[in-house]
Formats: sequence, C-alpha cells, structure tokens
Amino acid sequence: MSKITNTGIFITEGAAAGTDVAGNGQIWVKSDTPSSLYHTDDAGNDHRLGITLGTESTTTGGSSIDITSIPSGVKKITILITGLSANADSNLIVQLGDSGGVETSGYVSTTSRDSGGTAAFTNGFNFEDEGSGAGGETWQGVMELCLQDSSANTWSSWSMSGGSSQNFHQCGTKSLSATLDRVRLTTTGGSATFDVNSGINIQYQ
Repeated sequence: MSKITNTGIFITEGAAAGTDVAGNGQIWVKSDTPSSLYHTDDAGNDHRLGITLGTESTTTGGSSIDITSIPSGVKKITILITGLSANADSNLIVQLGDSGGVETSGYVSTTSRDSGGTAAFTNGFNFEDEGSGAGGETWQGVMELCLQDSSANTWSSWSMSGGSSQNFHQCGTKSLSATLDRVRLTTTGGSATFDVNSGINIQYQ
C-alpha cells in the first residue's frame, strides 16, 4: 500500500501500470532491479522517467561484451567507452538486440574521419573504421541511440570517438524485430579480442 511520510512518497512496486482510464495518466513504480519510475498515458503508452547509470563492464579478452536487461519504455541509450583497444586490427561496432537475440545485419550506418573519407556499414553502428589494434590505438567515445519509431522499433544513432591519431563521427538507423533489450560492443576483425581492462558502460532513460 502506498503511503506519504514527512520525508517522501512511497509507491508500492508493480509489474505493469493499472487499467487505462480515459483522460487520466498514471505515475507508478515498476518492479525492476532496482525499481524504476514510469508515467503511463491514457492511451496505455509507458514512458520511463529519469536516467539510470549502468555498472561499468571491464573486458577480459573476449571479442564482444553484451549489456542486457535494458527495461521496456527506454527511449534513449548512451554508450560510453574508455581505454578500449584490441590485440589486432578490428573495427569496433555496436549491435542492437531484442528477445530474439542480437541482430547482425540491416544497419544503415556511415562513419567519417577527420583526415577525410567515409565508410558505410550494414553489420552495426561503428565507433571507428580504422582498426582498433592499429598502432596500439586506444579509443574513447560516446554513442547515443534514440528511439525514432516505437511501432517499428527503429533506432537512430550518432557517435564521436577518438584514438591517438584521429577522431571519427558516425550516424545511422536500425529497425528491430521487437522491443530493444540489449546492446553489444564487438570487434569485427577475425580473431581480434579486446585488451583486458577496456571499459564500457551505458546510461538509459
């Protein structure tokens, strides 16, 4: 049962909003771990409120790292990388996924570099297209994913990243088969693996 005290309002957690009522919206707390605050409009659309910072993942030598259990109702995701490098030349890409798994095709993505030139990709959103192992490059960057069309699960992406020699800019779109609930950062260069202690984290709202 919800209650009001002299220091706050306590709302009991629930798995979903209550029954829609025309002309009324709902504020409720979803029983995520940790719990999260939602507004549901009178058409039954859920809007997640606030920004959640994930727990930084440190790579341990694998070729990919997945961040899963992104809750429904999220409309913006920010991916942050720091000190990221690999043991061989490899593009660094972000792939999106849903309950059916990570999708590895159907991306419309273009990357440009400060030194000139562009490259197009269909297997993911690229942080860079030079090769993360080239010359011992170490990468920092931010990628933002924004929900463009909830009916088609279409996401738009842009990013900026930088290594020791130049910066990259990326933009793209991707439609999923279902609601997004995971993202993957991966290498694309054969046997290339991330160096230990490379970091990745996300914020979502």
